[in-house]
Formats: sequence, C-alpha cells, structure tokens
Amino acid sequence: MIWEGAYRLYLGELPYKDFGIPMGICSWLIPALFFKLFGPTLFTLAKAQAFMNIISGLAFRWILVSNGATFYTRFLSLVIFSLTFILGLYWPQYNHTVIIFQLIAIGLLFHYFKNKEDKKSWLILISSGFFFTVAFFTKQDGGGLALLIGLIIVIVHSYQVRTPKPAILFTTSLIVFFLVFILPFLHYDFAYWFNFGQPPHYARIAIHDLLRINMEESRWEKFYLMAILILFYIRWRQGGTTQKDFLFTLLVVGILVQAMIYQVTSYVPKDNNIFFHAFSCAFILIQLQQEKWYQSRTAFVLLAILISFWWSEKYWKYADKIIARVVPLTTAKDVVSINTYILQPAECNYYADLSTWKKSSLPSFEHIRMPESTVNGLERIVSLVDKVRSEKKPVILNMSELTPLAHEANFELEKGPLWFHLGVGMFERELQHFKTRISDQYYDLVIFEYIPTLNNFYPFAIREKLQEDYHLLDTFEAPRIVYPGTIEVYSRNK
Repeated sequence: MIWEGAYRLYLGELPYKDFGIPMGICSWLIPALFFKLFGPTLFTLAKAQAFMNIISGLAFRWILVSNGATFYTRFLSLVIFSLTFILGLYWPQYNHTVIIFQLIAIGLLFHYFKNKEDKKSWLILISSGFFFTVAFFTKQDGGGLALLIGLIIVIVHSYQVRTPKPAILFTTSLIVFFLVFILPFLHYDFAYWFNFGQPPHYARIAIHDLLRINMEESRWEKFYLMAILILFYIRWRQGGTTQKDFLFTLLVVGILVQAMIYQVTSYVPKDNNIFFHAFSCAFILIQLQQEKWYQSRTAFVLLAILISFWWSEKYWKYADKIIARVVPLTTAKDVVSINTYILQPAECNYYADLSTWKKSSLPSFEHIRMPESTVNGLERIVSLVDKVRSEKKPVILNMSELTPLAHEANFELEKGPLWFHLGVGMFERELQHFKTRISDQYYDLVIFEYIPTLNNFYPFAIREKLQEDYHLLDTFEAPRIVYPGTIEVYSRNK
C-alpha cells in the first residue's frame, strides 16, 4: 500500500481524483520524494524509513533539550527511544509515520515555549500547527489525538502567560492549514473517501473495547501514569515545579492517554503505541537528574547497561542468529522442549520459515527476500503481462501486496481505491464496481491475494466472482510472515 501510494504520487497522480484513500496523503510524501531520488523500488522504501528514523530521533532529542534534559538524560532516553520505537521500523507505514510527524510538531511547540520572547517565535508556533495538521492528514486517530494534546498544551500555556494570543494564533493556523488540505479536493469526492460520506460508517472508537483492553492489558502505561503523577505531586508539594515543568508533565500524560487509545483504534501491528516508553522514562530521568548519584559517570554507565538489558528483545533476534550456530536450538520432534511441545499443522503455522526465502531478480523487488514460490510466480506474471502486451495494451487488476508489479510489468494502475480492504480502504460502491467489471470480462488478468484468516483484507466476494467468471491460471505463496495467503492469477474466459 505504501509503495503504491508513493508510486502514484511519483507518477503525478492526484489523490481522491485518481485514487481513493480514507485519509490524507502525507504518509506517502517522503516515500514519493525518495522514489524521485532513488527510483520506485521496495528497497527505496527502506531508505525512506531510515531517513524518517533519524528525523524522529532528532525531534525527540529536541523535545528533551527544550525541557532541560542533561546530556546523561538525553543519551539514556534516546537509547530507550531507539530500542523501543526506532529499531523495529524498517518500512514506512502510516501507523508510525503519524507519530514521527507528531514528534516534529511537539518539538516545534516546545521550542516556541522556550523562545517565546523572540520576535519571530510566532513562526515556530505556526510551523508546529502545520506539522500537527500533517499528522492528522497522515492518520486521523493518531493525528487527531496528537492535535488534541497540542491544543490543550497551547491553551494551558496561554492561561499561564495570561494572554490568548498563542491559542488564537495556533488555532487559526490549524484552521488555515486544514482548509489548504481539504478545499482543493472537495470536488474530487473528498468527503466520501475521508471516512465521512460512505454509508455505513463505523466509529473506530468503541468505549467497551477501550475499557476492556486497558483494564486487561496496558500494565506499563498505567504504571507510568501513576509514577508520573506521584512524582509531579511530590515536586509540586516541595514547590519545585515551573510552568515549563507543568507543560512537560501535561505532554507526557497526554502521550500515555494517546497510547492507551491508539492501541485500540490502530491495532495492527501490535506495538503501534510503544513510543510512550521513551517519554515516560525521560520524565522520570529528568526528575532524577538533580540527584548527586545520578550525575556520576558510574551511575550513567550502569543505567545504560541496565536499559540495554531491559530492552534486549529488540536486538536479541539479531544476536540470536549468531549464538544459535554455537548453541543450537533443540528442535528435534522426538525431544519435547519449549520449541517442540506444540505440534501445529501447516495451515495453523502463522509464522513463516524465513530461512528458506530468497531474493528476486526483478529490479523493483531488489534486496527483498520472499518465498521461492513467490519469486518464481512473479516472473511468470511478468511473462503473462508481456504475452498480453504482444496482442494489445494490457488491462490488469492487481488485488495483492505485490504492488511493484505495476512498475516491473509496466501496466497502468486501476483508478479507484488505493488498497482493497473492504470497509477500510474500499466500500460497497467499489465492490459493486469491480464485480461489474469482472462480469463484463473487462480485465485481461486479475492478480488476487487470498488470505482466509483476515476479514476481507481482499474482498472474498471478488474472489467468488472471479471463480464464477474467470479462469484460474496460476497460484503461488503470498510473501507473508504472519497469516498465510495465496496469490491467485486469473484470466478472462475467451
């Protein structure tokens, strides 16, 4: 999905006019820029994510600097931020891209608080409003929560300085930027696509789910929340809090609340909300940095070692590959161990054996490892498209995660939804549109990904229609680590 959205922007297509998405386009801006610089391959997306990881680390450090964090606190907090948030990000995805834009917005906001007496500080505040808007038009739930945090902090700051000017300027800038992002697209069916105009629309926030998940889980979030409130209360009772301290406390509490909601509204992947660890730990470390023991080099080294040990799961999977060669796992089926006590049938094995995957020779998939059957299947699809092209301009519908095939096999993308998750990325109108085209034998080839364990990730009704009206030419394994799927290639009946 990220590849195709960036590719469409790279080709000069307009959102909502040429392709529909139930959100803004900001998640695709940086990948599209990197496509212009390095070419539209999957590996380019990894380069784009590496760039965004660096930006997110710098933005987080900026927030810490604006709130008086010492070198030791900044270093330890950045280690936690890297081990929890950055290290697991390989590919751009809107669920964490929104957090990166949020970090930039917060960095600008607290830089404004620190330098509010400067004559041009108002430009910083407006810039913060711009990036909060970008976050919202990356993903509504995460961006909306970020925007709410920013608004509350600015309103409290305005109360602290006894002037409404910052709140008025910030709110006005948000309104202007929202209009800039919306008005040019209103006549391109923006309301329909932006989770507003299509019936039925299901709310992403369910109160019961919020209560259930946060009461059954969220142990770290609740622990941090209690610890932060207690630490702030102790410091307040001692008379040691400042306006800046109160705003930073408000930010960290807001981040924790955001994380508790975000894990319910954006539940894939599982640890979307893990950014709260670094903020919470940074708050605790800032409270400790006046203590003499904390300022010693010995304490700093010990804390760095303990933090690295605490978050070992993020880097252990790399070290484990080396250690496993020296101390091999017990995987023999005649020996019962933690690795063998469950005998799973193949259809229930949700985790692929990556050791058997290989790289494709196709340039768009360069450096990307996939199942061997997928690699071979990709080459067969390119040959099929070339065969159709020898007779006519190919008309292809690609309902699969193999989106770079559009560039590799050089066929035009279908105008319509950017991705095909029924009820999320496309709706009943699009479903009927595709079913009609399949009935009319419109497509020369249809590439469909069947994932039986995911609820209409690719619409089951489309597959049923293809089985009625098209001929199944080829099948091979989908390149999925979890929730296995099959790529099916259909041709129209002649």
